[in-house]
Amino acid sequence: MICAGIDPGTSTYEIFALENEEPFDKITVLTREVREDPSILLKALKDLNADVIAGLSGYGLPIKRFSELDERDLFLMTLNKDKDITMGMRRLIEIAKRDNLNLYTIPGVIHLPTIPEWRKINRIDMGTADKLCSVCLALHQLSDEVPIDKQRFVLVEAGFGFNAFISVKNGKVVDGVGGTSGFPAFSSLGAMDSELAYLLKPFPKSLLFSGGIKSYLRDRGVKIEEVEHLKEYKILVEFILKGIRVAEVSVGKINKVFLSGKVFEIPRIAKAIKTEYEIIKLKGFGFAKQSAEGAAIIANGIANGKFKKIMEHLEIHRARGTVLDYITSEFREYFDFKI
Repeated sequence: MICAGIDPGTSTYEIFALENEEPFDKITVLTREVREDPSILLKALKDLNADVIAGLSGYGLPIKRFSELDERDLFLMTLNKDKDITMGMRRLIEIAKRDNLNLYTIPGVIHLPTIPEWRKINRIDMGTADKLCSVCLALHQLSDEVPIDKQRFVLVEAGFGFNAFISVKNGKVVDGVGGTSGFPAFSSLGAMDSELAYLLKPFPKSLLFSGGIKSYLRDRGVKIEEVEHLKEYKILVEFILKGIRVAEVSVGKINKVFLSGKVFEIPRIAKAIKTEYEIIKLKGFGFAKQSAEGAAIIANGIANGKFKKIMEHLEIHRARGTVLDYITSEFREYFDFKI
C-alpha cells in the first residue's frame, strides 16, 4: 500500500510517499510551475499511483475527499475572497474531481475535539493543517522512547514567514498558537494589535505576511532578506521563547520542545533555546519535508494502515466544524460574506 503526503512550500511542492510504513519516494515540483499549470502536480500524483494522498489543506478542513469539495470548502481552506488568487487551487480541485483522485483534506488544529472550546474563542489560526502533520510526525518519532499516550511537549515551527506553537499533552493536541495569532516572526507580524487593525484601511491579506523583524530592521536602515543573515537573532529567540511559554500554560511544565523549520537550522538560535529546554529536532523519516512526511502518516491512517493508531489517538477522524465557528456574534455581523 502506497500513501503520500504533500507539502505546498513557498519555493517547491514536495510529495513524500510511504510504502506500508517505510519511505518509498519523494517528488519535488517547483511552486511557480504548479501556479502556472496545476495539472503538473496532479500528473506527479497520478504517476505515483498512491492508494491515498493527503494534504493541500491550508487552514484545514475535516477529512474530506477533494472530489467532494465545493466553493464554501475552498474559502474555508484559504480564507481568501480573491478568486484570482485561489484560481490555482480551484483548478487542482477540478482536476481531482475529473480524475477521481484519492486525495483528502487534513484538519487544522482548531478542528480537533481535544481542545477545550474556550481556548478557541475568537480564534481562527491555532495552527494550519501542516502543523497537525508535524505533530503526527513528532508523535511517531518519539514513540520509540515514550508511549504516545504519555507524550507531553510543545512543537515549535519557525520558518521564514511564521512561527507556530502547538501544545501536546498525553499525546493529544490541547492548544495551539498559529502563525497569524502569535508573536512576530522573521517576515510576519504574528498577532496584530487591535488598535492597529482599526486604523488600517484597506486591509489587504498580504499584510499578514509582513511587519516582522525584517520590516522592523529595514525601517531602521538594516536591509536583510534571509533569516540566516540575521545578526539580531536574540530578538527572534525572545519571541520564540515567549511562544513556548504561552503554549506551556495548557500542558503544564514541560522538558521537551520539538523544533521544526528553517530557523532552527541556524545553530546559534537552536543553542539559545537549548539553554531553557531539552530540544528535539523534528527529523521524522529524514527523507522529505516534515509536513509532507506527517501528511503521509495521515494518509496511511485514512487507508487503515499501521499509522491509524496515531490518527485515532489524536482524534483526527472526529475533527468537526469550520475555522469560523468560534467567532462571537459581535464580530460576525461585520463579515461581508456568508458561511
